[in-house]
Amino acid sequence: LGGRKVVREGFKFAERWFLANGGWGSVSRESVGSVTGELDLEKLSLKDLKETVAPSGIVDDRRMVELFCGAARASSSGGGAQYEASVSFGSEGTGPGQFQSVGRVAVHGEGSDQRVAAVDEFRVNVFNVCSGECVWSVGSKGNGPGQFARPLGVAFNVQGELYVSDWEHDRISVFDASGSYVRSFGEKGGGEGQFVGPLGLAFTAGGELVVADSGNHRVQVLREDGTF
Repeated sequence: LGGRKVVREGFKFAERWFLANGGWGSVSRESVGSVTGELDLEKLSLKDLKETVAPSGIVDDRRMVELFCGAARASSSGGGAQYEASVSFGSEGTGPGQFQSVGRVAVHGEGSDQRVAAVDEFRVNVFNVCSGECVWSVGSKGNGPGQFARPLGVAFNVQGELYVSDWEHDRISVFDASGSYVRSFGEKGGGEGQFVGPLGLAFTAGGELVVADSGNHRVQVLREDGTF
């Protein structure tokens, strides 16, 4: 705790020095880096990072992601860790990264590139796990390509493509790793590759898509393109 307090106070001093010397208009990034580089910022808690370091603006985005990831790992490893929420995603509303109602989630990737997809009422928000930033949202209310009536299940394949099941449209929509619509497959029915109210989605280790086909009282295992 003493080490953390020293680092916290040292960072606050560095921030005061930065502001007293005119901020970015007068102080170079190299000078700021040399000052903050002397501080063991990895000792700070997630609360310190979110409330003190991030708002200062004197630590670049890449370094902040590294610090958030390290603090998140420390908070989940036990042994003196602080038990608090590592990162919170979203708020109530209809804007980017906001939710009217949060549904199912899916996770993809590791480290600073790890993402979590969370289902909203007519769309899916995707966040960077370490920073909590909403990197993209997909979908809107409607019947067209990439639109939803009732999105429920979400899953990422190995390539980072996002699969979303639509309970009312009886189909599954696919978006690439940047959030662009790629394709949809499925229709209402009881045949192979058809659905009645598809719910949960998951991928096997071999890359096959598993679909909870609720209205047909079965589980279907399909190729990534939706075929058997």
